Amino acid sequence: MSTVLCGICNAEPKKYKCPTCSIPYCSIGCFKLHKPSHANEASTSNTSQPSLPEIPQPPPPAPMPSYIKEKIDYSQISSDPKFQELLRTNPTLLSSLQKVYAATIEPDPDEVRHDRGGFWGRNRGRGRGRGRGRGRGGRFNDGPPRWTEKKGDDDALKILKSIRQGKQGNQEMASMAEFISLVEETVENQTGPKKE
Repeated sequence: MSTVLCGICNAEPKKYKCPTCSIPYCSIGCFKLHKPSHANEASTSNTSQPSLPEIPQPPPPAPMPSYIKEKIDYSQISSDPKFQELLRTNPTLLSSLQKVYAATIEPDPDEVRHDRGGFWGRNRGRGRGRGRGRGRGGRFNDGPPRWTEKKGDDDALKILKSIRQGKQGNQEMASMAEFISLVEETVENQTGPKKE
């Protein structure tokens, strides 16, 4: 069986591996000779400009719900330089928009079951309880109503309204107002001036 020799001096059998490039070496002396070759790589990566936070690309648009009458393409907003600048200058805007969008997505069935108090409902304390869970319906119907696209959109509008009224904070209110004016400008460019 042949032994692997040191990749630096090629005289002694290997004892260690370089953590950066995995080249075998036999001693600390050889490693000290090899280590400066990685210093150039590390210094170029450290001197590079700190990157700006990466803005996630939106998923492809979902099909339009049947109750929305007019179809407007909002996908071009995400690539608009004004929108990108708005996200950079208002760091809370992205999380606000994500909250609004999250309300429009159907919740996971496990989360719904957990929110309703597990499998059998809430009354699992002392005794049998009175009047709940017996008779007409009871236990299985006292959770929140089933999720629909319309309910999701209504919930999202409630969140948006609370942001626009300043209940989430003045900075979020101002950044959302700027975003809405950008959306209105984009829609106006697509459909023409707003009719009143």
